[in-house]
Amino acid sequence: MSLNIASINIERSRHLARVEALIVRERPDLLCLQELCERDIPFFEALMGGPMVFAPMARYPDEGPANVVGIGMLARGEALLDVTAEYYSGNPEHIQEMTFFTTEGRRVADPRSIAEVMLSATVRGFRVSTTHLNVTPFGSSTPYQRESAGKLIMLAEAQAHGAGGLLLTGDFNAPRGRATFDLIAERFIDGVPAHYTSSIDGSLHRAGEIPFMVDGLFHTPGYHLEDARMTSGVSDHCALSCRLGKA
Repeated sequence: MSLNIASINIERSRHLARVEALIVRERPDLLCLQELCERDIPFFEALMGGPMVFAPMARYPDEGPANVVGIGMLARGEALLDVTAEYYSGNPEHIQEMTFFTTEGRRVADPRSIAEVMLSATVRGFRVSTTHLNVTPFGSSTPYQRESAGKLIMLAEAQAHGAGGLLLTGDFNAPRGRATFDLIAERFIDGVPAHYTSSIDGSLHRAGEIPFMVDGLFHTPGYHLEDARMTSGVSDHCALSCRLGKA
């Protein structure tokens, strides 16, 4: 048995037509989304024919009253089982408005204004989690990001132990080869092929081409990935897709 998965940072509502085209073309069994607007949940439920689970992270300014952004998961034509939303920073009862600061002429989100959560569920016997780790200036590995990564790793390892395996997907904002990424890669297998050197889509990202491989498919040894690949032209991040199986 295997499970076709797509994981995408969709940049709120900016690229819905592009994301829809990928979903229609690839027909994933499980869709993991980051930077998902709560208001767009019905759109994705209609596409996939199943109920979405959603975990809020922040209120994005300038988006109007329906401005809650977070992460979500849904399966094609079926409900997710054993859903958990584990916050490793922030509080789901007190979602804040995202704030920003400027460094070296670039506007950067203040990570402490954004809650961090790992959303997990079981689909056809596979345990899958998705998350969005805090962003840092110029992809640097900050103490706060490494602290968050440590908490995430503990939660992910507990999920893997309880389920007998785990695939951890998402936008980790931690470029491959830097300290935060290495923390995760020391405990989980990096399933994105090495020939991919950036998951930022320079044609759609506001900063253009950035050589940062920040989106990930991390898994435990009992799981294996086939046809792990990236697709551009979907959002400001490339979409990650794979077929998940058991070793």
